[in-house]
Amino acid sequence: MNFTLFYIAFLFLSLIYRQMRRSATSRNKEEKGVIYSKSIYPIQFILYMVLFIGCAIEYLLFRRRVNLAICSTGFIMYFFGIFNREWVIKSLGKYWSHYIEIKKDHRLIKEGPYRYVRHPHLLCLLIEMTGLALIPNSYYSLLLIWLIYLPITLWRIYLEEKALIEKFGKEYIEYKKEVYALLPLNFIKGVLAKGRDYR
Repeated sequence: MNFTLFYIAFLFLSLIYRQMRRSATSRNKEEKGVIYSKSIYPIQFILYMVLFIGCAIEYLLFRRRVNLAICSTGFIMYFFGIFNREWVIKSLGKYWSHYIEIKKDHRLIKEGPYRYVRHPHLLCLLIEMTGLALIPNSYYSLLLIWLIYLPITLWRIYLEEKALIEKFGKEYIEYKKEVYALLPLNFIKGVLAKGRDYR
């Protein structure tokens, strides 16, 4: 099968999935909470779509020979990001929101993916977007993802943590000391320490 046709079908299915996921989460809103920094999510969403389209345009313009190893790595990263984002949404349950939203009865979730990183959803998005650029070998788009989308992600983390500290105070500050924002370093250290114990 022609890679271009396969890639276009993949993009189309990805957009359908995204739209279905957005519709499902907006329908499941029980009670509205307080939304902080309302503009950050629309900025993230627009950037995601621009970079999503940018990957495709770069592939169609440059017509590079696709390196299958890099393409396969991209697919693995993309689906890893998607499946783990579903885990994040399930773990948060009624507290899940695209926005920085704090509900009246909000509790600090430290289970599931939140045992490993404080912002697993944002990590999943970065992994997913990196995968999207690697699938068609769109290296300029990959560079833009890390130069533009990563700083916006870090800004969102800053805003989100301000809201969480305001809500949870010392509890969140203690959680920050235990778990890293985007990298599961404590988990990796634990695995390495266990490995050393077995020697």
